[in-house]
Amino acid sequence: MLKLIGITDSENEVELKHILSLTINQEQNVPADDLSVVLSYNSDLPELNMIQLIDDDKVVFRGVVDEQQTLLSDKYAYNKIVARSMAAVLLDNESEPVSYFQPSTSVIFSHHIKPFGIEAYKGENRACKEAINISKGYTNWKAVDAFCKKAYGNSPRVEGDGTINFNGLNNNSLIEFSNTNGTKYNSVKENNKRCKIISRVNVKLKSDSGYTYKVENSLAVSKGIKRERYLDASVPSTAPDVAQTMIDNGNASSYEIRITTNERLLNIIGAKASLRDSRIGDRDGLYVCSVFYKLTPTREMTTVVLKKEK
Repeated sequence: MLKLIGITDSENEVELKHILSLTINQEQNVPADDLSVVLSYNSDLPELNMIQLIDDDKVVFRGVVDEQQTLLSDKYAYNKIVARSMAAVLLDNESEPVSYFQPSTSVIFSHHIKPFGIEAYKGENRACKEAINISKGYTNWKAVDAFCKKAYGNSPRVEGDGTINFNGLNNNSLIEFSNTNGTKYNSVKENNKRCKIISRVNVKLKSDSGYTYKVENSLAVSKGIKRERYLDASVPSTAPDVAQTMIDNGNASSYEIRITTNERLLNIIGAKASLRDSRIGDRDGLYVCSVFYKLTPTREMTTVVLKKEK
């Protein structure tokens, strides 16, 4: 059972009832999840600071209220609340410029995360083996992300319960979509997006030379795809390994499966996934990269996007 709680500036809790519609959007490469809810008009609804969604006693969304609207006309009257998960507080606050020499997770947490309302983190207390410079204009999210990539090899993830996970999109659960023996679904769309695949990146390493360094994509070669890009790595702001990142990102974007289901799936982003379908066959080695959930008074639906594991 879902329960939606609003929290005021004075930390009073208000249960938000009479939901006309509710949506939650989660994407792998978007730091902050978002929630939007439309409620039957309540003239006594106080101004809210935060919002929390609970599913069977488990917090699946906790975040800050960005907008609280009252909409009135001759035909309708309702309240609307738009919120983002706790990653929003790190995105919205600029970091003090600072230089660290081999900082630890606990140091980054205490300086760039905890002061903004995120009370706990998941992950080891690792130390970065090199210096990190947080320049003027960095948000706290960018500062944390820079540390996490060097110490953990990935971007962090602010989870539904409001904690930050330095291990990134870390979900060990497995979901099998099947209309005979698994999570039932309404529709499946499989998309091979060949247009996303880059066959080669030509790299300039020195300002006085040409694009002589070549980074090839074996996947493109196997598919007979030719789509080249050029990268100037002679400038300090661009590293040569960006070429491989361009290829990897293209490969990751080149295949997806989009599934719609009437099941409520709110805590599966990052989970391993498989599909069992009698018409298109079995698909394994997948993971959940995005989730869009919608609730109305008469139905609920989840759209799940699956990609191939690396």
